[in-house]
Amino acid sequence: NLKVHDLKHQISMFAHNGGMDAETVADINRMISIYDAEVETGLEALDVVLTEKSLFCYRNGINLSVMADGKSLSFMRDADIYVLFGNAVDNAVEAVTDLPDDKKVIGVSVKRVNGFLAVNIHNYYDHDIVMLEGVPQTTKADRMRHGYGMSSMRAICDKYNGDMVVRAENNVFTLNL
Repeated sequence: NLKVHDLKHQISMFAHNGGMDAETVADINRMISIYDAEVETGLEALDVVLTEKSLFCYRNGINLSVMADGKSLSFMRDADIYVLFGNAVDNAVEAVTDLPDDKKVIGVSVKRVNGFLAVNIHNYYDHDIVMLEGVPQTTKADRMRHGYGMSSMRAICDKYNGDMVVRAENNVFTLNL
């Protein structure tokens, strides 16, 4: 991250001194910004899924903020981490995609609190959310092929003797695991 920051600064100085035009500077900055999307949490499975989602968010103008102690998830199977975080971030991305730029924000937090693992994923939303047994229902017309992500996340929480709590208040959706 430091090297990318320094490189961007050097390119800016070079451009300022007449070395290249603004469009070229913007193109170079876009190319090297991919390195800003890499997520390092200390757990490879979580790094893989969150880096993939971070790259997607970067390309689509979504601010994905991650503060995660991946080592605290080391007791979980990799496949469960992929499913859990993949579904959670995909749902958040879907919720913010059509929002104004200042609302295209997703936060992910993974930490230990008083001996427990706490996962929090939150994002803005602007549509009605219908809850059934504590789980939001799909908004997609084809209910036969959609709406299973939250159930999968709940099953993973149950598998590890955890809880899943969903809140939707004041246009902020919060998933606590």
